[in-house]
Amino acid sequence: MKSTIITLIFSLLCGQLSAQQDFSVVTGNVAAQSVNIKVIDTNYGTSSDNNGNFSLVLPKTDRQIGLLFSCVGYQDTLVSLVPQQDTIFIHFKMRETVYMLEAASVTAEKITKYRDYTYVMVDFEIVNDKFYILQRENKSLKDFRVLVTNMVFEPLDTMPLPDRIKPTNIFLDAANQCQILGQDTVYQIVEYFDKAFYGFPAEKSHYLNVMRKCVFMTDNYVYFRNVKSQGYSIEYYRVNPAKGIREKLFSSDDSYKLREIQRERDFHRRHRLTTTVGNQVFELGPETNEWENFVSMAWFHTKNAFLGHVGDTLIYFDHLNNRIETYNENMQLIRTCGISYPEKETFWRHTIYQDRAWGTFYTIFGTTLNEIDIKTGRTIPKINANNYLSQKMIINKGNLYSLKKRRDSGNTEISFIEKTKLN
Repeated sequence: MKSTIITLIFSLLCGQLSAQQDFSVVTGNVAAQSVNIKVIDTNYGTSSDNNGNFSLVLPKTDRQIGLLFSCVGYQDTLVSLVPQQDTIFIHFKMRETVYMLEAASVTAEKITKYRDYTYVMVDFEIVNDKFYILQRENKSLKDFRVLVTNMVFEPLDTMPLPDRIKPTNIFLDAANQCQILGQDTVYQIVEYFDKAFYGFPAEKSHYLNVMRKCVFMTDNYVYFRNVKSQGYSIEYYRVNPAKGIREKLFSSDDSYKLREIQRERDFHRRHRLTTTVGNQVFELGPETNEWENFVSMAWFHTKNAFLGHVGDTLIYFDHLNNRIETYNENMQLIRTCGISYPEKETFWRHTIYQDRAWGTFYTIFGTTLNEIDIKTGRTIPKINANNYLSQKMIINKGNLYSLKKRRDSGNTEISFIEKTKLN
């Protein structure tokens, strides 16, 4: 009965959509049941039925949209399309894969996956060639600990955390210190005779207000990043602790896009289509807040600037002006080059990753991690790295470490850290 009602509503929707010519119906089969199909960077999506069939309604646009197909036991698949036709058919077979390994093991010669079946991995950090992994006991919502391992995931120490901390994640500050973020308090992780402890509590909101602005330190300066206009305006500045002088370095203002998002949201709210089934009126397409989120990420996402450093050399990624600038610490320009990034890549977030040990820079196009040559602006494809499914990504000593989480068919949380060699 339920499937009949869904089919009826869908048929009415299709008729209405075809008449209005404002929406595109994406339909097809993936040869697997319960496959999650999500529109990238939105909360909008659907899933396949017992026969692998699915249907999805999208607003027509001339811009590229990404659909992410994911399911436990299968490889993730990203399909790009431009929804301009009334109906789009997608047919393919999800490819099976094996996700979980009991301990650190090597697969495909380049990938290592580590999982502890007793604990869910909440967050992790890397400091001084050690992993600090925040874990929660699998069948509990309050029993947390920090596991310390070496770089091949061999346990070195465990640090149980009391219930009162209520940890949420681990934060690495600009002083290269690991902090446990609790509900209201921050605790620093310290080591004494190779034993890990937590201490030096600080009020959380004040700590984050200060430390999240601090991006890195050199021998002479502390560098800060001030974010305004919901991330569409960024200013970099530095302070000389000895002299107490604040010096503005770079600014990137992309905030005009916020007005465009506002116009799109208001237009969507005023012109949202409806259809009537019996005595009930159904609104078509995504909710207004979902549409606002979609256009902000797909059409009007900000080109975030990024400031990194290698020793005392500053590297500024000026995405608004499509260039990379390199300075010494006296702010004398060493070199500048154009950026060869694919500006038409709809879902590129202008996100820069830096190898913490070797200083090399990377970015992701689609699902491919690319190394950036800061002297020429060229990019070199390295590996497949689906950051859409990664809770956290760290690059260290030529390896990509990703924390990934899923739920299986029994709603059990599955988590693991994946290590991938970049060379």
